[in-house]
Amino acid sequence: MDLKKLVLKSPLKIDERAAFPRPDCLRSPSYLLNGTWFLCPDEKGTGAGKGWHTREFAAAVTAESSLALPASVNVMVVRVPFALESDLNRDVLEKAGYPPERIRNTRSFWYYTRFKRPADVQSGVIHFGAVDYRAEVWCNGARLGSHEGGYTPFSFTIERFEEENLLAVRVEDSLSMGQLRGKQTFLKKPFMVWYTGCTGIWQPVWIEPVKTARLEEARCVRDGNGNVRFMCSVRGLEASPVRKLDLSLKIYPSQVYGKDRGSIKTPLKEVRAYATLDAMKQAVVEFSVPEKVFSPWSPDWPAMHPLRISLTEGKKEIDLLHLTYGHRSVEVEKGEIRLNKKRFYQKLLLHQGYYPGGHYTPAGPEEFRRDIELMKGDGFNGCRMHQKIEHPAFLYWADLLGFVLWEEMPSYYLPGAKNMARLENQLREVMNRDSLHPSVITLVLYNESWGVYDMLVSSRARRALAALYERSREAYPGYLVVDNSGFHHVKTDIADIHHYIAGFDEVAEFYDLLSAGVREAPLWMNFFRLLLGKENAQTPFLKGHGETQSPLLISEFGGYGFDLYKHEDMTLEEFLKKHLELIMRHRDFQGFCYTQFCDTFQEKNGLYTLERKPKSGAVAEIMRKTTGK
Repeated sequence: MDLKKLVLKSPLKIDERAAFPRPDCLRSPSYLLNGTWFLCPDEKGTGAGKGWHTREFAAAVTAESSLALPASVNVMVVRVPFALESDLNRDVLEKAGYPPERIRNTRSFWYYTRFKRPADVQSGVIHFGAVDYRAEVWCNGARLGSHEGGYTPFSFTIERFEEENLLAVRVEDSLSMGQLRGKQTFLKKPFMVWYTGCTGIWQPVWIEPVKTARLEEARCVRDGNGNVRFMCSVRGLEASPVRKLDLSLKIYPSQVYGKDRGSIKTPLKEVRAYATLDAMKQAVVEFSVPEKVFSPWSPDWPAMHPLRISLTEGKKEIDLLHLTYGHRSVEVEKGEIRLNKKRFYQKLLLHQGYYPGGHYTPAGPEEFRRDIELMKGDGFNGCRMHQKIEHPAFLYWADLLGFVLWEEMPSYYLPGAKNMARLENQLREVMNRDSLHPSVITLVLYNESWGVYDMLVSSRARRALAALYERSREAYPGYLVVDNSGFHHVKTDIADIHHYIAGFDEVAEFYDLLSAGVREAPLWMNFFRLLLGKENAQTPFLKGHGETQSPLLISEFGGYGFDLYKHEDMTLEEFLKKHLELIMRHRDFQGFCYTQFCDTFQEKNGLYTLERKPKSGAVAEIMRKTTGK
């Protein structure tokens, strides 16, 4: 494989980073390993015991060696970073006898690639953006480590590359209802609102060169106490004698995408610190920066600051991270959602993050920007990313274009403390990745009680959900936290509501009840409405948990075109206009989220097709007339 070298030509410009796998936090140069990889199905999961991780086996698979592979080993060529079920890989796999149904029943898959060491790389970090669901990695036969979770990044240090390198990645996925899987089916085929799975490497793989020590996990906390805290870890290489290092955080003037600010050379502020590595050759460093240094970010003026964190030993720079950061505050005050202390009415679309050809991954990164421009062009100021943690490049464009996001944890479907702990751990990984993005303003822990149905009958389960909300609020200040989007709330910053009520008279009556203060219903009523499929008009809170301080927001409605949702005989334009008019009658509602941006497989209820072709040219005008600017 020929590695693609990425170089940041203008390090202090915010708009030249889209080609990087993680535009908000990068090293220059970086080397992409995207492209053609080799794949071996491991039907029974016995490959490790047969030496499939060894350098010799990897060399044979990648045709470097004359070693004959057993006849039972099936080798095919796939494209990374696209799920095995994606159209971009499906033809190859189906010809080899692996349609999606067989992929679901295969215990594990092994990915292989080989690459030459770049001339300027002696040691480095290999990053995986996301691999669904479990991954174990070897380089040149040496085990680097493993990771669990299909939506979060992981990385390993390689202390010395060889001239020719062989990489092996074992991937395990399953239909387990205990793993975080979002809208991926947990049955043997797609059904209702659950779709074909997403197996394997679906976000970029890349290498960043490092020297004797490196920076990692750069993140921030907007705690609302007058300062922003930036944290990063420092890690020394095993063979390095380095113990004490100096760090510098430089903050440069803000920029707005598309607005020329001219040449920027002088930082607004520099903060220094030092790190003393412990016996494990690790340290954590924190920088505190006054909020007043930063320009506020908003959809109307999405000001982003370039940042640089450098690591030096003596006078020698040994690592440098290029960051982007946007500063904003979000809070609930007097029943209103406020962004930068001003009332912020949210006009959202539900977006599920599926793409033609690439499935979970667009065929080209420019599609992230296009999607946001389409939604903004129709008059929406944000989206709820539904049951998927989206690619960092999507968040980057949301930052630059001024588009707010709800980040929603993918669901598991088997209640239990172990699975809740798994979700909490993966949320921590999400926030370690995404804290620099100002566009993310809301964190959603659960959707429609998926994975926590037991709280309908168990006070212990309800207490567990409330406790998770409290821990999340404490761990991630500067965000609004929703415990259980749609209904069955126990403790939440937003009393958001989902409904697909068929008749507009019934919709109006439901909204009037909400505005009148009806917030809860008996547990038995919620339980039986759920069993009967009547989840379309439940009250926000479970009995005993209702309160009127959390602002109301209609976070799912519409669904025009999907057979499961019955609607009156009218056009899409009439349907959308009538719904919005009913919502806008209620000053106490703090926003809405229409279902949905684009068709997603059997859910053909988008304003656009899956290929992003508009179903109506009147959406922007309807939005303008019904919701205002």
